[in-house]
Amino acid sequence: MARRTAYAAAALTALTLALAGCGAERAGGKDDARPGRSAAPEGAPTGWRLDHVGDQDGQLTDLAALGPDDLWAAGYDQENGESTRRYLLRDTGDGWRRLPLPDALADLPYPPRLDAAGPDTLWATGATAEQGGAPVIARWREGRWATVTPPPDGALLDLAAFGPDDVTVLQDPHLPDQDDGAGNITSDDRSQAAHWDGTRWTTTLLPSAASALDGTSGDDLWAVGHRSEGPGIGGEGQEMTQTAAHHWDGTRWSTADTPLRRFADPVPPEAGATLGTVIAVSPDEVYAFGGHSFNHGEMDDEPADEHLRLRWDGKRWRDLPATGGECDTRTPLLVDGATGTLHEGLWYQAADGPCYKLGHPRLPIGGEVREGARQGLGLAETLTVPGTDRIVAVGHLAVMQSGDPFSRPVVLHATR
Repeated sequence: MARRTAYAAAALTALTLALAGCGAERAGGKDDARPGRSAAPEGAPTGWRLDHVGDQDGQLTDLAALGPDDLWAAGYDQENGESTRRYLLRDTGDGWRRLPLPDALADLPYPPRLDAAGPDTLWATGATAEQGGAPVIARWREGRWATVTPPPDGALLDLAAFGPDDVTVLQDPHLPDQDDGAGNITSDDRSQAAHWDGTRWTTTLLPSAASALDGTSGDDLWAVGHRSEGPGIGGEGQEMTQTAAHHWDGTRWSTADTPLRRFADPVPPEAGATLGTVIAVSPDEVYAFGGHSFNHGEMDDEPADEHLRLRWDGKRWRDLPATGGECDTRTPLLVDGATGTLHEGLWYQAADGPCYKLGHPRLPIGGEVREGARQGLGLAETLTVPGTDRIVAVGHLAVMQSGDPFSRPVVLHATR
């Protein structure tokens, strides 16, 4: 299973969306799967249990596993709805302990993103508070933190780490506008990839804009986003953007065709398609997710936005068949092609099976949790612990009750 891409500041938005989509349930209820089936699909992660509940308001925003007995999480406390202290959690087999952030990341506005790279290396990345914030990178190795000089010229968008000396980051390089010589000024929105080899960064420009990065190795990477030139762009009744998928083979970036999008006539204003998530399971099994939308409110009888779900089979990108369920519209948290896919809100879809809502644990009634309170689980990151069938997730439990609602950071686990 591959991790979902989710970067620093965007993690807060993802949490909110996950919470809104999962639904709230009454406190103290059972964690049975639902609705309408006697048992969860074969292979689904079941029996979710709480491993850790924070003792004050806040959320956990990211998770990484260096090994079966070395798990890390990042999170923040909150007061009156505002983020305050940011911190790390670590579990080396004897429970979760709270740790301070390394000095390089201590003053950032959001908790860092965490990426494991083997059994002894953890990458933690973030950005400073100013607009288009400067990247900040720290690496945990051999029991200590060290600051790594970030790549030049660009805000961090995503990262793929495969070792202490094999990291690629996706960047927005803020390229200057271009003059075509005829007085037309166009924006150059290409993204940039930067590779760290342990000594220096080597940068390359992608063919177009990308916002998500994943791969199986430093020589097998996918960056997905959108393009504003080429087939399906411009002209009457055409689109402003089409989806784009670029592959790195260790030497160069190449563009693979993706299915073209077009709304039926009359095409709504400022229509465009883009991909925002990519998950690489193997070189011949890669998934990308995004949307096809437009500027709403400018026409009658507007069409519905489209949720885009693509799969790379080693030769071409194809649309995934629709199932007609909730899983068609939800971003995956974990993808295991041989077994199934776990989506936001704990919706699970077995391979060739229906979309199914899994139950989640709840805080018991009593103390802070009042009778009749409702609870919603928002997940920020989920992963399979290396060498095990154990799935661990982090996020928050929001307790919604009159007079004293609150939110607790949580770690939970299940077994596949």
